Amino acid sequence: MASTAVAKAKMKDLPKSATIRIKDENPTPSGEVEVMPDVGRVHFKNDAKEYRIRLWRVGSDPSTGIEIVLPPSSTISIVIRKDDDFNYLVMNKTGNMENGHGGGPIKN
Repeated sequence: MASTAVAKAKMKDLPKSATIRIKDENPTPSGEVEVMPDVGRVHFKNDAKEYRIRLWRVGSDPSTGIEIVLPPSSTISIVIRKDDDFNYLVMNKTGNMENGHGGGPIKN
């Protein structure tokens, strides 16, 4: 287990925000994105298409998550609290989860 000093140093090195860019349903970066807890923001920024983003807790069924709409050429931000850990899926506005493009986890 990491010492408190090591944990605090790690948190200091985390960015306050990160941007996930979406083009043709593909998120970049598509892997792990980590930001500071409580003040950290993850921004989803897209191209000129509308997308749906499904977020769910790591280890849970994706169907229990929530969906948010990302309008064309827009940005939506979510706050990451301490110990939050989410996977996400990017889908076109009429798509289903099986055809989506995933990423994550996003966490602190």
